[in-house]
Amino acid sequence: MDLDDLPKVRSTRDQVEATLSRLIEQQRPGDQLPPEPQLARQLGVSRPTLREVLRIFAERGLLVRRQGVGTFVASRMPVLETGLEVLESLERMAAHHGLATEMTRLAVEERSATTLELERLGRVASTEVLVVSRVIEIEGTPVADLTDVVPVDTLRRADLDGDFRGSVLDVLLTRGSPRLSLSRTEILAESAGDSRAERLSVAPDTPLLVLVAQLYSFDEHVIDYSVSAFVPGHFRIHVMRQVRP
Repeated sequence: MDLDDLPKVRSTRDQVEATLSRLIEQQRPGDQLPPEPQLARQLGVSRPTLREVLRIFAERGLLVRRQGVGTFVASRMPVLETGLEVLESLERMAAHHGLATEMTRLAVEERSATTLELERLGRVASTEVLVVSRVIEIEGTPVADLTDVVPVDTLRRADLDGDFRGSVLDVLLTRGSPRLSLSRTEILAESAGDSRAERLSVAPDTPLLVLVAQLYSFDEHVIDYSVSAFVPGHFRIHVMRQVRP
């Protein structure tokens, strides 16, 4: 669809959404939309109205906004749906949909735990930890920014061999020791901010789904403290809740 063919909207946000939807449907993943001033002028709407619609479309995973670069049509990658009742790695989740993951921006270090990390790990004394941060991509699109903090008495840098694909959980499950029991997970919504935005190729104001988790062993020790930030539009997470009489 050419810009000259776009109808003037001059009314509700719903109509702006409908018009942009038609435009996006005729674009290919990776195509760049016109600059906001040009698109707003062509549609006959205010820039704040257009910016709000672009934000909504980015939350739905239809568009990717890159600060200082522009707005692009997102990939048509299937939405990964999972429940929180069973803990599994992003790699395994993607495999259920016939998709392969790729790990980028891997950083591994052993250092002293921060005060927050000690609290989340249930430790009082100074503790050395292994910190593993990385970005996970699917079909070339960054979808998650993951960080795990594990005491070195459980996992060390040398334990992450050349076969490490990005999941600390899978490494621990493969080793079989310590035996893992459950994960306590907080579900948050946070703006990407400058650092995550750069790593995930999104705008800083993009809302991310963030899971903050503590992984417990059968002897009730926290084995892993993790923070996982997911790009909107690529994930659908549900929870089965029992009705209590």
